[in-house]
Amino acid sequence: MDDLAAVCAKIRQWPRRILADDHALARLCLEQCCHVFEAPRAVLLIDNGEEPWLNIATMNDGEFTWIEDEDLSLESVVAEEYEDRSFFVEAIDSRLRRLIGGEAILSVAVLADSLQARLFLCDSKLPAEVALAVADPVGVLIALQFEACTQLGSAVREGIEQERLRVARDLHDGLLQSFTGVVLQLETVHSLLVAEPQAAQRMVTQAQGLIMSDQRELRRFVEELSPRRSRVTSKFEFADRLEEMRARFHDQWGIRVVIDVASIDPDVSSFLGQETFRLISEAVTNSAKHGRASDVTVAVRTAGSEMHIEVSDNGSGFPFHGRLTLEEMRASGSGPTMLAERVASLNGNLTVDSTERGALVTMTVPLGFGA
Repeated sequence: MDDLAAVCAKIRQWPRRILADDHALARLCLEQCCHVFEAPRAVLLIDNGEEPWLNIATMNDGEFTWIEDEDLSLESVVAEEYEDRSFFVEAIDSRLRRLIGGEAILSVAVLADSLQARLFLCDSKLPAEVALAVADPVGVLIALQFEACTQLGSAVREGIEQERLRVARDLHDGLLQSFTGVVLQLETVHSLLVAEPQAAQRMVTQAQGLIMSDQRELRRFVEELSPRRSRVTSKFEFADRLEEMRARFHDQWGIRVVIDVASIDPDVSSFLGQETFRLISEAVTNSAKHGRASDVTVAVRTAGSEMHIEVSDNGSGFPFHGRLTLEEMRASGSGPTMLAERVASLNGNLTVDSTERGALVTMTVPLGFGA
């Protein structure tokens, strides 16, 4: 009983770190197994089903190795009727025997959903009954850590994919559309160079200003993608950024945009400010591009723990008439679905009222998001 109590104490100290690298995780598990079972050598066979080989991780007197074997398989090591059991073995594959050596070999089942694995321990100093008693719990610990490793890898890949989609969406909805407008302006300049040189010169000056504004926007965009050097929260200059947006829509689309930000908290974080600025920019773009509006009003205010945004226009509205909520837009695919996804990603809310005389987009976003 004293031996079992001592082993259980070691198991309770098993590291709870989640590692994303299979090699590092295998090394950690083997180190702990050698410690718990007081064994000089341990081998972990891993078949994750994705490669045509078997991964063999070995810990031999503190030295870790990892090899890949295309000939050895778990089926050749453990019969199917024993694959979910832990037991002592005598006869063992000759290649595996060379890796493990020793006489007394404990074979431990590692039952995971995302992979197949088996642990072998050589010459454990524990009494046989104690080693067998703790073999299955140790196998479960190893399985859980590899499952966590797999889940972490999947979450990281999904996060990268979502970030790529966000970057593509932001570039498409912002800078690329602005560049398209500049190209159209420059095409108009060609037709005015001879007949109206002064008008052409004014348009070139406007295009130059828009390109400089887009350059600043692109610089901000790149800074957002760079790793954060500190956790210090900077403020977002709503008035300046929205004034740039107003000028761009006036010059490119000939639209009058009225902006009211007098009731906004000056301490809104840079992250939330940038995200809500993109909400506003997309809503105004919808008014100009799809609603064919000539006048757009943007009102932004903060109250309590929320930011409230209203974008109204005198255009033709959306293809539907009436009111849609965020849930209805996401479920039906009607209305400004891209805007709905942006708002949802910020844990916000959205309603759209659409008539033949114009549209009203109302958004609320919690101020605490991303803090």
